Amino acid sequence: MLSQSDRILKDLIIIIATLVVSFLLFSTFDVLELIVDFSQRHEEYEIDELLSTLVVLSICLLLFSWRRIKEADSARLNIEKKNVELEQALAKVKTLQGILPICSYCNKIRDDQGDWNDLQSYINDKLDAEFSHGACPDCFDLRMQELKESKMAG
Repeated sequence: MLSQSDRILKDLIIIIATLVVSFLLFSTFDVLELIVDFSQRHEEYEIDELLSTLVVLSICLLLFSWRRIKEADSARLNIEKKNVELEQALAKVKTLQGILPICSYCNKIRDDQGDWNDLQSYINDKLDAEFSHGACPDCFDLRMQELKESKMAG
């Protein structure tokens, strides 16, 4: 199937070929002289106005086709640019999918080779993620309580 740009170019070639063939026919058979003669004898048909209108129409068709080609090329370049941007963004995205087998005691994760890995190491390898450590309020309170108890015991 032809792309839009190829179809437009094909239309433009057809228009130009039609104009060239018309010119060759008109010059070979003196068609314009015949038309002028006919137009003078039969003014009611307004052949001369019709011909000038056809010339203007032909020029308009050429200009319109040229504009369509330029717009199609611009749209194609824009799409290619967006595709490159999307491919670059996709290359940066990593995801975890499926079921992750995790130890219910130590939270280690089993990888595809059957090795058990620390949760942080596994996620860091698969997602290129970095961890920052902190403590949630419940764990903070629990650890503070443990520290107070160990100071009292010691």
